Amino acid sequence: MSHCRWPLTLVLAAVFLALAAGCSSRAEGVLLEERFGDQTSGWGSDSQPSFDRGYEGGHYFIEIYEPDWLAWARPGERFTDVIVEVEAQWISGFSDGHFGVVCRFRPPADFYYFAITDDGYYGILRVEDGEPTSLTGSGFPPSTAIVADGAVNTLRAVCWGSDLSMTINGELVATVVDERFQRGDVGLAAGSGPSGSIRVHFDNLVVTAPEEQVEEAGE
Repeated sequence: MSHCRWPLTLVLAAVFLALAAGCSSRAEGVLLEERFGDQTSGWGSDSQPSFDRGYEGGHYFIEIYEPDWLAWARPGERFTDVIVEVEAQWISGFSDGHFGVVCRFRPPADFYYFAITDDGYYGILRVEDGEPTSLTGSGFPPSTAIVADGAVNTLRAVCWGSDLSMTINGELVATVVDERFQRGDVGLAAGSGPSGSIRVHFDNLVVTAPEEQVEEAGE
């Protein structure tokens, strides 16, 4: 585990996992599919004074107890262009916490983070050597696409070449361009804000290849 101070008052608590997630049968274009019903599927679990994460009741949870921490889990895969979709639900804690999906993760702390808050804000961030840079403007902009008060939100992140886009509940909210990271793992993440704790549940994760990549693979 490692941690560092973020300019946005976040502290990283990095959770690394090198186990590969298995899947016996996948539809064309599906690179990874996870329902979190099998606790041996590769995402692992961990319990620390500042956070817990693991499988529970057919979903994956991340719970943080300290202010200004970010924790994540990943299956130990390696991809290039991906579409990552997951159902995410704020369960408890403070509304200044955030949660979402990760793509192109490279140890120890390089990745793209697509995050929302339960009170209606979102952001796409590039994290390099543990230092975040917002790619969607200063801070987190608001979006009416986010359903608040503990509702399930479907998040869709596209990492395709240098194009990064984020869709929330079927509505495209942001598209940015960044060439820093070209490949890496996918993941789930949740972070607490200055107010303190947060608990988030994730379910029905699907990682697919963009259409052009599927067509080229079939040629």
